[in-house]
Amino acid sequence: MSEDKKIINDNEEIKAEDTINEEINNKGVLDVSTEEAVEDNEGESELVEENKSENEEIVKNEVVEEKTAKTKLKKIKNTKSIIAMAIVGCICLGAGFTYGKSVGRTLPATSRKYSSSKIVATVGDTKFTGEQLRQKMDPLFYINGKTKLSDEEIDAYESSFIDYMTTTEVLYLEGKAEGITVEKEDVENEYSTLISSLQQTYNLTEDDLINKLNISKEDIEKELEKELIAVEYIGKASEVTEEEAEKYYNNNKDEFLKVRASHILISNTDDEGNTVSDEQKAKNKEEAEKILKQAQQGVDFAQLAKEYSSDSSSENGGDLDFFSKGQMVEPFENAAFSLKNGEIYPEVVETDYGYHIIKKTDEKYDEFSTVKEDLVYYLGYEKQSNILDNLLEKYNVEVK
Repeated sequence: MSEDKKIINDNEEIKAEDTINEEINNKGVLDVSTEEAVEDNEGESELVEENKSENEEIVKNEVVEEKTAKTKLKKIKNTKSIIAMAIVGCICLGAGFTYGKSVGRTLPATSRKYSSSKIVATVGDTKFTGEQLRQKMDPLFYINGKTKLSDEEIDAYESSFIDYMTTTEVLYLEGKAEGITVEKEDVENEYSTLISSLQQTYNLTEDDLINKLNISKEDIEKELEKELIAVEYIGKASEVTEEEAEKYYNNNKDEFLKVRASHILISNTDDEGNTVSDEQKAKNKEEAEKILKQAQQGVDFAQLAKEYSSDSSSENGGDLDFFSKGQMVEPFENAAFSLKNGEIYPEVVETDYGYHIIKKTDEKYDEFSTVKEDLVYYLGYEKQSNILDNLLEKYNVEVK
């Protein structure tokens, strides 16, 4: 793949994903199924999060694959579910607690005391106590083993668990009000699956697990039932039809526009990737403006790109193929999308990579069929967010 993809601005997508993730957490949504206890080379454990952006580590000159309007919706791809299909303190994180005990730990490096008489949150008349929070936090401390957590880190985990408890509760209550029920067999199957997984991982009997986690089978099944009802409710309430997705597509057609452009790059970095001096930048800009004038006077653009462009796209006459909004750095994107087919941008465009002469060569819209799946998912996420906002207000959720 050519180096012309250097001008793709992946950082903008990362910011979009981070904004979505922050918004989800602020609304009380915690996908704890993506936090797993894993053992490292020294037998210690740490939490790993699958929902971290795949683009978290960016190298300046990284070659990035071209994105489409379909993957433009990637910011919500990893939001797997509005709530988790797991028991927070007693199953997923409880595995870390069990592991900590099994290797002889009596106390983790970090701990915090919780009072059973303290109310940490309320959902209507339902009260969540410090003891319930302790059941979720203690396993976390054991998972981290000898790694000491800062007060800020502990506060963040506490906030996430409280958000999880209140979110599950409001979805469960609304599901019950809507008449949603789950079969006892489904609850038992979920219980068996979770216990079986822990037995295989830690080589403990069911009784050992129940005793070490300090929670009864009945309590586990009760929480599982709540989660199953909550999931069933939010799944039905946020369902998006193909007709809804197509209506959104037709009303927001510009979001799916792609343009094709060619460019000539006069680079402001040397062969070793270092930024050139201000004096050299001035010379580069002067050269770029001379090339722009030639292009405006009718000199073949592709030939100019092959002769002057420092980008490897010069081999193809500067052609960058089709791209969507959000793929290119902002100055380049703004220029390219402002042009008509066959038009050359009237000024030299400066980016971090250098000076560009830009010509738009074509445009097209992604077909609905190619974006339908992601669009349905995206609109479903929007519905879930709105539903949750309304329910948090309806059930008077308060975090103490």
